[in-house]
Amino acid sequence: MASRVLWLLAAGGLLIGGAAGLAVYFGHVDPAPAPATAFQPPKARPMKVAFSPEEFRQFLDAARKAEAIADPLQRCLAYPDPPGTHWSANTAAAYCHYLLAQEITEDAVRQLIEHGQVSELQSRLASIESAALSDPQARDRLDGTFNIVFANGSSDMRSLMDAWKRQSPDNAFALAASGTAYVAMAQAQRGSEYADKTPQDAFDAMHRLLEQARSDLDRAATLDPKLTVSYAQMLHVGRMDSDPAYAGAAAKRALSAAPASYAIYARLISMSQPKWGGSVALMDHLIDLSQKHVAQNPLLGTLLSERGGGQQRVEDCQCDEFAEAELYRQVLAEVPTLGVLMSAGWAAQERSHMNLSVVYRSELLRFNPRELDHREARVFGLIDTGQVDWALEEGNALVKLAPRDENAYDARGAAYQATGDTVHAAADFEEALRIAPSDAWTLSSLGDIYVQVNHDWAKGWDIANRLIQEGDYRGWMLRADIQKAQPRDGLEQTIDDFVQRYSADPSKQVFVERMQAMRGTSVNPAAAKGRNGS
Repeated sequence: MASRVLWLLAAGGLLIGGAAGLAVYFGHVDPAPAPATAFQPPKARPMKVAFSPEEFRQFLDAARKAEAIADPLQRCLAYPDPPGTHWSANTAAAYCHYLLAQEITEDAVRQLIEHGQVSELQSRLASIESAALSDPQARDRLDGTFNIVFANGSSDMRSLMDAWKRQSPDNAFALAASGTAYVAMAQAQRGSEYADKTPQDAFDAMHRLLEQARSDLDRAATLDPKLTVSYAQMLHVGRMDSDPAYAGAAAKRALSAAPASYAIYARLISMSQPKWGGSVALMDHLIDLSQKHVAQNPLLGTLLSERGGGQQRVEDCQCDEFAEAELYRQVLAEVPTLGVLMSAGWAAQERSHMNLSVVYRSELLRFNPRELDHREARVFGLIDTGQVDWALEEGNALVKLAPRDENAYDARGAAYQATGDTVHAAADFEEALRIAPSDAWTLSSLGDIYVQVNHDWAKGWDIANRLIQEGDYRGWMLRADIQKAQPRDGLEQTIDDFVQRYSADPSKQVFVERMQAMRGTSVNPAAAKGRNGS
């Protein structure tokens, strides 16, 4: 559905999609949809690391200290900037307030609506909107509040919004909040799968909810033409509903009402990505236009990190250590968007640049501590960079926060294992498997403890069989380790099976060589006998 989004902003509206449309309104740019290209550092780049070990240590010390602050906003404001960078203090502070300032909480909203005090609620929202006109640090604060409080697709939120509208049917805030909740419900119905894997009834439900969102958002924009929250949600509706005319009209009205709006520019740039039918050239042009207003709204500085294709550019980098460092200096030249930080943290870990991954993910958690997946992943980076005590502290916190999340137990188990406490590590991996019985990483980690530490051949053999059933290469390797060390018959057959299955896979060559090296080897049965050997 989203691939059909096209853009054209002319006198009557904006057709959203190919770069040609936006060029009509925003000025000439190359209309050819250009794919986001992988980051290519200059050929004569300096052979310089991103930061020194001492800078990294100082950053980690300051980050850990800041993360001990309970209040999310104060924690964000106290957090260190990445080592070796010089961020704008105004932009960093504005981003902290935009994402974390709790001008009004969901609980407070609920109390006011349920007690018939919607006039007080509307007065408080109006104060937030008014503050943005006089305080640069408060720009887009209302948009941030709506994202935190009302972008909730639950039936409970739906009931609350309906109750608000019954008490105040012609209030723009009530209608915009209701529309925001409808969009969240529509997104939940749509899900995150590709279109060909999404049932038609899910699309039908999404479209019905988007129609209800349109009705509320249109009325809100009519009642308060300067309420940018409405337009930002309209853009979302236009993309999800493949309606370029609707999205176009919203974009034109939004930039006319609020030319320095971060929420609107961020949405336009996101929709201009090549995967939505736009181009890198169009993204860069929009970023250039947004920077003309950065003095009025420091939040716009975060959009600089989206240059050159943003997240895809970061993910596609074919980076060695020094290319990764050059990318780091460019991506973190100014406060990046959350999306870029997510992609950068994941990509750096995939490229085994764990110190950079820890920095990216720490900054992500600075601005959005609710990203538990990235917090769990950071534990492995902390272990890899020698911060084992902090990793275990984080593992304990994660298990407390998400006691039914197998990844929390995996993270804590890995931290225990790094301290040498394999008893508690095995217990955590076993708990993770009770939640997710077929997780290959957990099976392999637990199998290694059973075999390499405990010499519990029977349990290790069971784990090896489960991995093989999952088609995971580590199952054959674990089986071979048992057959060699216990010893147990069949080692040569296991090696033959592994070589036949994986010899043509370039990514498995190091393991093929390891298995081949085991041919003709065995351990003296008496010496190898473990406490559960059989």
